Amino acid sequence: MCGRYKLTTDRKRLKEHFPWLDDGDYFDIHGPVEKGEIFPGTPILVINNQHKLEEDWWTIRDRSWDGKMVSAINAKAETINKVQMFRDAFKNDRVLIPATGLYEWQEQPDKTKKKFLMWFDEEIFAFGGIARECAIKGEPKRCTVIITTTPNEIFNEIHNTKHRQAVVIRKEDQEKWLDPKTKPDELKEMLKPIPASETHFKEV
Repeated sequence: MCGRYKLTTDRKRLKEHFPWLDDGDYFDIHGPVEKGEIFPGTPILVINNQHKLEEDWWTIRDRSWDGKMVSAINAKAETINKVQMFRDAFKNDRVLIPATGLYEWQEQPDKTKKKFLMWFDEEIFAFGGIARECAIKGEPKRCTVIITTTPNEIFNEIHNTKHRQAVVIRKEDQEKWLDPKTKPDELKEMLKPIPASETHFKEV
């Protein structure tokens, strides 16, 4: 899973990584982003399929088949096109979530946990996500989740309880990821894990 990440960036760095990005007046209003640890249930910076920045709520809420309210911060790549609360957004409203690192916890034999900062070859990378409207505390909001997939060898060892890793969309695939016309077979390839050879980590 992905339950914490970080983002430290400004307009120049973001435009270098996403040259097609329309950043509007976001940085004029907010200034540089300096978020050392980002939590679910908060507004996060997202790039939508219009290539524009927006702030979405990191949690999707919906009613399940039995009427109970369900909350999710992640969606599984293997089932995202089948689960009712995700499938329409996966088809029509895919987003990119910029990040400069993510956090995972490794359970120790004595049940304590070690915290690791993890990152990839690119200075700024982008999680694959989906967005949709949902109600948060009775108010309509644009909400998002980060997609997870099967782990590479490093994530499998560090994230040793859930055995998942966040989907990272490669730079050359990012515009295709956002395009609602991209074919399912192409999307399936993008949902594969970034390999261990491109994964870096340190204990924090």
